[in-house]
Amino acid sequence: MAIDLLKEYLLEYSGNIMIFSGFSLLVAGLMLLDTYGSLLSATTFFFGIVFVCFGAFSRLGLFYLKLRSFDGLGTILVCVSVVFFALSIALLEFLAVNGVFVVSQSIRGFLQGYILITTTYRPYAWLSAYSIWACIVSLVTGLILKVYCARR
Repeated sequence: MAIDLLKEYLLEYSGNIMIFSGFSLLVAGLMLLDTYGSLLSATTFFFGIVFVCFGAFSRLGLFYLKLRSFDGLGTILVCVSVVFFALSIALLEFLAVNGVFVVSQSIRGFLQGYILITTTYRPYAWLSAYSIWACIVSLVTGLILKVYCARR
């Protein structure tokens, strides 16, 4: 009895739960931005974008049988495009430290302290461009399949 109620609750509110957890992950990703390497931030951005989009798809009814096209191929391509988009954002956001320099600061001959200068670079920015192209191609293909099956 309790399991049936839990299952019914999750089926009804799964989109809201995914949207809330996705926004929570996006806020956590913004809070974790760091100069010294941001693997955790990039991961939370990826899962935050995926959860928000899939929660919105669930709320809009994209996963229901009425909107299926070619046995779900159009829906799968649209969902894959969301994953590629989230991957491109995460790859573009990822930073790596290139070098760390220490510069001494002195005023009138007296040493006042040291300044730490770090240089960073984005090692996977080139892969982000390929991922965004895969996102665009799969989104357009999925939408064309959905429109074609809806018109048929």
